[in-house]
Amino acid sequence: MKMTAKTETLLYRLLWLAEKPLRPTLRNLEDGFEAWAFRAGLLRHIRRLEAQGYVETSRDPSGGCRLHRLTEAGRLAALGGRDPEAAWSGKWDRKWRLFLFDIPETERSKRRRLTRTLAAAGCGCLQGSVWIAPRVGAALESLAAGDDSECSQLMMLLADSKGKGVDARMVTAAWDFDAINERYRNALEVLGRFASHAVPENRVAIEQWMNEDQVAWKAAFALDPLLPRELLPEGYLGRQAWELRKTILARATKLLQENA
Repeated sequence: MKMTAKTETLLYRLLWLAEKPLRPTLRNLEDGFEAWAFRAGLLRHIRRLEAQGYVETSRDPSGGCRLHRLTEAGRLAALGGRDPEAAWSGKWDRKWRLFLFDIPETERSKRRRLTRTLAAAGCGCLQGSVWIAPRVGAALESLAAGDDSECSQLMMLLADSKGKGVDARMVTAAWDFDAINERYRNALEVLGRFASHAVPENRVAIEQWMNEDQVAWKAAFALDPLLPRELLPEGYLGRQAWELRKTILARATKLLQENA
């Protein structure tokens, strides 16, 4: 199911308000969140998210305050479907997944649909009709199990790593890390502008900045395969930028709560 922009924004806010650092623990989101959600007309969306399994709501038995919890599914959805920290720190089994397909050039629209799907799942194009990934996540499992006309022509093979040098060349060939780093530089530029927006009494400016941050990170993650740490090329900016982002967004959400 495709999410609306409002739903994406709500999950994004819940993610950063719910807990630091980024773990779905039950917690009172305070009047700051409630006031923001009411003004944005999003309280009814929380009920929808509950129905979809993204949010759980309860009452604090001691004080009666409303408690909201992002479920693991909600947290993953707020992150765009992939958890960067889990991806970077995950142990690689040193096996490449090769995805091959044989769709003629005369069926270009079919080829484009399939390659867009592979790219969105974090695969990189090694050459022509050969795409690679270091692991099979939920998106790739779903793709490989698909029975539509494109997926029926997709084959997955396993290939053992041939050493760090070969792995590095495969990474360089399959993904454009110059373009990926350029998007992270843009995200870092947005993070660098936070200080000029962090005026406690001007929550509108803070919310505007958070919207810019959300757009910048969505663009960066759309290109980034989030490879395991041992496969990341030298000069990769994603992890450095992510750590800075966590720090700054914790400050931003605190300001929003304090000045609701």
